[in-house]
Amino acid sequence: MEKRQPEYFVPALIGGALMGAVSAIPFINCLCCLWAVAGAMFSFYLLNQKTSFPLKLSDGLLVGALAGVCGGLINALLEIPLSPINIRIVQRYINSISRFMKELPPGWEELLQINYQGLDLPSVLLSVLFSSLFFAFFGAIGGLIGYSLFKKEPRKEVKDETQLPQNPGDSQSGF
Repeated sequence: MEKRQPEYFVPALIGGALMGAVSAIPFINCLCCLWAVAGAMFSFYLLNQKTSFPLKLSDGLLVGALAGVCGGLINALLEIPLSPINIRIVQRYINSISRFMKELPPGWEELLQINYQGLDLPSVLLSVLFSSLFFAFFGAIGGLIGYSLFKKEPRKEVKDETQLPQNPGDSQSGF
């Protein structure tokens, strides 16, 4: 019997692109764990539709984690141009909170003065690393959920259990 191995890359790339792009959009990125899990579930769904044989639990974990790594890379790259927008959103949020508080904790004034200074290579690499690990973890969870929702049941041979009478004369009722 030949060992069948599914192709993980394309479904993981599609699901990762979905989770990375949606997680980078301001305001929607507040639900980034949801998008990571949903993108991995979609990856498993695509993988399941692409294969003709039942997949294993490890396939769900693997395609989810790979989708998470792809999503983390895409998210980190999309966050670079969106950083100034996100900083302004956070500053407005802190400013609106400060109007309702009598005393701010020490250091909050400094947060209102933060300006976008650009990025340096170590911070970009650290962001890519952490987002890839974060998305891979939640992607593996999404792959497990996708496996439990979309798995194909193995085909079982159905036996015909209708009983035929041994003697056609025995099947007559009422005698």
